Amino acid sequence: MTALPLVAALAWTAALIADKGPLGSAGALLTGVGLVIIAAVAVVGMTVTGGRWAHRLALVSVGAGLTIATIRPIDGFWVAATTASVISGSTLFLPRLTRGIRKLPAATGPPQSAVVLTLALLTIPFLLGVLSGRSATWAILVVGLTAPLVAFLYARVIPGGLLGVRVAWPLLALSLAPVLTLVAGILTALSALAVLAIAWQPEVKTSFHPPHETGSTYPIPPELTPKDILDAARLDDRGRPK
Repeated sequence: MTALPLVAALAWTAALIADKGPLGSAGALLTGVGLVIIAAVAVVGMTVTGGRWAHRLALVSVGAGLTIATIRPIDGFWVAATTASVISGSTLFLPRLTRGIRKLPAATGPPQSAVVLTLALLTIPFLLGVLSGRSATWAILVVGLTAPLVAFLYARVIPGGLLGVRVAWPLLALSLAPVLTLVAGILTALSALAVLAIAWQPEVKTSFHPPHETGSTYPIPPELTPKDILDAARLDDRGRPK
């Protein structure tokens, strides 16, 4: 049941392979890849952590699939994918599934800004693919496919991940925005600015590089040590081996 959003995403990807509709090859690629990434992360999050963010992301993946339904021609693939999306969306509200979702944020979980940053980067390929349509170019592919890559590097605390979300991807997106179509360029520029605003918050760095404290030990005088501990360690009342 939890995996149904991913099944629906794969169904829509197959539908786009069969008929791209108003999307070009590059646009369909970004849309399909982006939808599968969103659904896969949501399914893993619900299964492993039971996170509220994962449940909401699963709802986003269902809505994204139904968005494709509004722009793609109706055929057998459309009917199958739409049916999968409707069933998937319905099951996300069943008590059997929602019981496994936390009602409150995890006390030891990452800060909200770090979660929002990662999820925002994951949705960029889908948004660019849908909005670019047949005008999608290599520049859109570069911007769209590198967004989830830097999100993965950051989320997995891989070297270069923090630099990727704070500097590399925003600069790449801003530099390529002028060569995109008007709508895609505006979305790319706004996405880069939003990522910059979130990524430079202190909590984002703390999530990637948690503070470390060097521990220290202090010897306890034998006179202050309980006798049962000294006996267990086979030491006399002056701390010497018996």
